[in-house]
Amino acid sequence: MARMRYKLTIAYDGTAYCGWQRQVSTISTVQQTVEKAASYIANHPVTVLGSSRTDSGVHAQGQVAEMTVETQWETERLRMAINSRLPPDILIRTMEPVDEKFNIRKAKSKRYRYLIWADHDRPVFYRHYVYHYWRDLDISAMQEACRLFEGRHDFIAFRGRQDEYQTTIRDIFHCHIYRRGPIIIFAVEGNGFLYHMVRTMVGTVLEIGHGQGKPERVMELLVAGDRRAAGPCAPASGLCLQWIRF
Repeated sequence: MARMRYKLTIAYDGTAYCGWQRQVSTISTVQQTVEKAASYIANHPVTVLGSSRTDSGVHAQGQVAEMTVETQWETERLRMAINSRLPPDILIRTMEPVDEKFNIRKAKSKRYRYLIWADHDRPVFYRHYVYHYWRDLDISAMQEACRLFEGRHDFIAFRGRQDEYQTTIRDIFHCHIYRRGPIIIFAVEGNGFLYHMVRTMVGTVLEIGHGQGKPERVMELLVAGDRRAAGPCAPASGLCLQWIRF
């Protein structure tokens, strides 16, 4: 039986989970659920480490994780076996062997997407995956505001209270927003994100789109670093981790 280290790409609907990270209490998280399934198949305790700690209710199409197991199974067979023990709202999309050089904490870029249902009527069939915002919005002003996030900035004004990172400086490679029917799509790619950073960026852009300040307000917040002046943290349901690159 060989000791193997694997890189996993995981998709999940975060509606029923209290985020990715394992908790000391008995509440359900994505990490705990995947570890339980992998441990059952491997017949020994398995730890699954994720690259991004998504919050309660946040979704993922491409969360990346790593685990080490003792197995004699072929990789694809092992993936399918673990998936058979997972609930319908979690799926290991890919599994590939990696060596000790692979570091789950050394991601080069991550991309998040936030969906806003901009219509007066409620999104009955999409309610778990969008934020219903019924007020009128100026998309042009929102697009201009998004462009000001790009570059290297101190995002202390956009971090959550529980943030544990030592530095609040981040590089944003791309940030844009566009509309498709009733859905407004906010997409941002960067080298890393602070706790609640993306959702606060969205909350601020929505305020600007509703006329609460000009697009230049984004740069003012980045310079001043005052969290109280930024917009609210948008609800978790609209946020999805799309991919992580190493």
